[in-house]
Amino acid sequence: MRNDVCTLIGLIVQESEVTRVEKEIYCRRKSSTRSEFYSAYAVGLRPKFLFEIDPFDWEAVMEQLPEGDVPTILRYGTVEYNILRDYQTNESTMELTVG
Repeated sequence: MRNDVCTLIGLIVQESEVTRVEKEIYCRRKSSTRSEFYSAYAVGLRPKFLFEIDPFDWEAVMEQLPEGDVPTILRYGTVEYNILRDYQTNESTMELTVG
């Protein structure tokens, strides 16, 4: 059940100006699995958490970004995390690994 609130953030870069596209969504925070942590750590990434979101929320932010761009930041509370990996597990759940 997604009881937490987080914000998906995408960036639009036009010459020297950066615009943020933000959407507040419901999410569920989970711990990163051991295997995922070590796999990411081996290539220099530092995963912190895994968030479950609705894929429609992801697509809503993507539609506001230039073609081919995806959200790159997730804000949870007052902390902003880089999205390291996105993975759609089924039609109603998408997992985001952040670090």
